[in-house]
Amino acid sequence: MVSTSPAVSVLFVCLGNHCRSPAAHAVANSMRRNDPFLRFDSAGTGNAHVGNAPHPLAVAEGAQRGYRVDHLGRQIHPDDFVRFDLIVAMDRMNVDDLERMRGGVEQRIGYYPTVEPLQVQLLRRWDPYAMPGDEDLVDPWGQPPAAYGEMFDVIERSVPPLLAHLAWLRADRPIV
Repeated sequence: MVSTSPAVSVLFVCLGNHCRSPAAHAVANSMRRNDPFLRFDSAGTGNAHVGNAPHPLAVAEGAQRGYRVDHLGRQIHPDDFVRFDLIVAMDRMNVDDLERMRGGVEQRIGYYPTVEPLQVQLLRRWDPYAMPGDEDLVDPWGQPPAAYGEMFDVIERSVPPLLAHLAWLRADRPIV
């Protein structure tokens, strides 16, 4: 999306907005160090956890690491495809769901050639330890507590390079 604002907005997305995306949202908010030009939110492709607090194990693991994981679950909305500069998905299934949803939105609202296509990327694109084929951030839902620690490990490795990418995106924006 072409923006006249120096702010960059990112939406983290997983299936339920219950474990991974609220955790990534919390880590990014913490690591941005109060930069007023970075805006984060999270959502799910499904609606099972709309209005619910994040999974208690995600909240507990986040608290142990100094993060406040307190976002209430919401489902992605068609407006999100216009409101955000970047959507960061947690796994390939999320990307497929988002692409299908976006196609429906474009059919309903039309394509505006003055607006750049919204970027949808996988979080692990920025994970310096990801090997070829390591595209997905595994969903810890229903797994033992250690899976939540592993989830946060990946998020904490991936967010700093993502923030560097966002700084690069913002460098091209005019300040109005």
